[in-house]
Amino acid sequence: MSNSVELKTLVDNWLTDVQRRGADLYAENRGNGVLYVSFQGKDQHQFGVKIDFDAQEMTVQINSPGWNSVKYEAFLLNAESLRLLAKRMCPVQEGQAVISVYLLARLAILCHAYQRLLDDYDREHHIHTSTNTVLEIESELRQSLTPEEQQRTDNPLLQTSRKNAEFL
Repeated sequence: MSNSVELKTLVDNWLTDVQRRGADLYAENRGNGVLYVSFQGKDQHQFGVKIDFDAQEMTVQINSPGWNSVKYEAFLLNAESLRLLAKRMCPVQEGQAVISVYLLARLAILCHAYQRLLDDYDREHHIHTSTNTVLEIESELRQSLTPEEQQRTDNPLLQTSRKNAEFL
C-alpha cells in the first residue's frame, strides 16, 4: 500500500473513532489531496481540521464560546497525532466510545447470526422473509466501526449462505 493510501485509511479510521467518541461532524470537504472537517467536541469546543495528505500535516483550529481568541496548532499527519487529537476532542478511555467498540462488534456479529438464521429458515420452508430491518440495523452499526473492525465482524458463513441463496 502506498503511503498516501495508508494515510487516507488512517484518517478515515480517525473520523470514525472521533464520531463514536461523541463528537458531532458538521462539515466535511475533500479536494486535491486536502480534507477539511469541522466538529463540535465536548464542552462546546469547535474543531476545524485541515488535513493535507501531500504535505503529510494537519492544522487544527480550536474555538470555544468562552474564549477571547482562536487557537491554531499544526501537527505531522500520523497515527499518534490523530490519536491525541481525538482524545483532546472527546476524552474517553482508550477503546471506549459512547457505545463501546466491543459492544458494537458483538451487535454486528449478532445481526449476522440472525440474518443467517432467517436465510436458513427461508430456504428450508421455500419462503421469503424480509430481513430489511436487520439489514438496516447492521448498516447503522457498521457505520460506527472502522473498515478493519468491520472486516473482523464479517461472518464468512453468512457470506457463503448469501452466495448459495443467490444461485437458488
